[in-house]
Amino acid sequence: MVLFVASATVAKARDADRDHLPGILGRDDRTPLDNQDWPWSAIGRVNRTIGGFCTGTLIGPRHVLTAAHCLFNRRTGRLIGAGDIHFLAGYRRGAYLSHSVARKIFVGAGYDYRAPFEASNLAADWAILELAEPMDIRPVPIRKEPLPAGVELVRAGYGQDRAHLLSIHDGCAPRPGASPPGLLLHTCDATHGDSGSPLLLRGADGPAIVGLDVAAGRLGGTLAGLAVPATSFHTFAHAALSGAGGDDEP
Repeated sequence: MVLFVASATVAKARDADRDHLPGILGRDDRTPLDNQDWPWSAIGRVNRTIGGFCTGTLIGPRHVLTAAHCLFNRRTGRLIGAGDIHFLAGYRRGAYLSHSVARKIFVGAGYDYRAPFEASNLAADWAILELAEPMDIRPVPIRKEPLPAGVELVRAGYGQDRAHLLSIHDGCAPRPGASPPGLLLHTCDATHGDSGSPLLLRGADGPAIVGLDVAAGRLGGTLAGLAVPATSFHTFAHAALSGAGGDDEP
C-alpha cells in the first residue's frame, strides 16, 4: 500500500485544481460550510507558530483531538512546544469562537514521526492537546463501540484550498472490505490541512467521533482515505478527560 499523509499545510490551491489535490477520491465531494452551530463550533484549526495548520476537535473543555504528525517540526523531527500550538474553535474567515494555546501534548503510544508511513505507525497517529484555558463550547463525544455495517459518515476539516472555512464531505462511508490492522479505510475526501479532522457518525444524541483522518493511500490500485478508529484512542481520551491521563505522553 502506497501512503501519503494529509499533513499540516501552508499551501494554497486554485479551485480548478481541487480534483487533483492529494486525498480527493475521484470527484471532489467536499462542500464549504459557513456555519458555527454545534458540532461545527467544536471543530477548529490547530495552528503552529512555525507555520502550517491542521484540524482539531474539542472533546472536552480543555482537550482537543488531532493527528500526531501535525505536532512535529518537519525540519527537526521533534515535537513542537505546547506553547507554540494554538487551537481556534469554530474558526471561520479569520474569526473564531474561542482560542487557547496548548499546555500539554499527549501522543499515541508508539508513534514515530520519522518512521516510514506504514500502516502500523499510522495507527498510532493520534494526539490530544490539553489547553491552557477551558472553552465554553459543547465538545463532541467519542464513540467507543465499533462501527455498525452500512453507515454513512461526515468528515469536516480545513483543507489547503479552503483554509479559512470548514468543508465537509457528507455521505461518505467506511470502505468495504478488510482494513489494515489499527486503521479504518474510508471514502471521505480530505487533503493537506485536513489531517486530524473527525469522521462523525450521526446518532439520536447527535454526531459522535468514530475516526480521525490521518492519510490516504492506494490499496489494490484504489485510492482510499485512512483514519485511526475511535476505538484506538477512546480509553486514553476518557482518562484524560477524567483527570487520570497523567503528565507524560501515553
